[in-house]
Amino acid sequence: MDLNLLISYCLRIGVLASAFLGLAGLISWVATGSINLSAISGSGVGNTIASAFAGNASGLIYLAVAVLVATPVFRVALSTFYFANQRDNRFVLITLVVLSMLIFALVSGISG
Repeated sequence: MDLNLLISYCLRIGVLASAFLGLAGLISWVATGSINLSAISGSGVGNTIASAFAGNASGLIYLAVAVLVATPVFRVALSTFYFANQRDNRFVLITLVVLSMLIFALVSGISG
């Protein structure tokens, strides 16, 4: 499969999943009112996912944002595996460096 087509599908699926989760969160918020809203503190992914599966509107919206942020990271990881499969070591190294910088920035909270 062509790399551009593969990345295109990856980005489309990530954005559509994020939009669906955000829309579900907004519909849940409208249906239940502001009583069901609760702030999710910290960066616990497990708490966000548990809150989203519980039907909490805030949890669904936070999960939509997390999926949207994770989409480009997944794209770089997918490119790494593609280049490794093609045995293109130069691009594997470049994408691994980019992936490590993205993960470091996400984990540490440091931005450009």
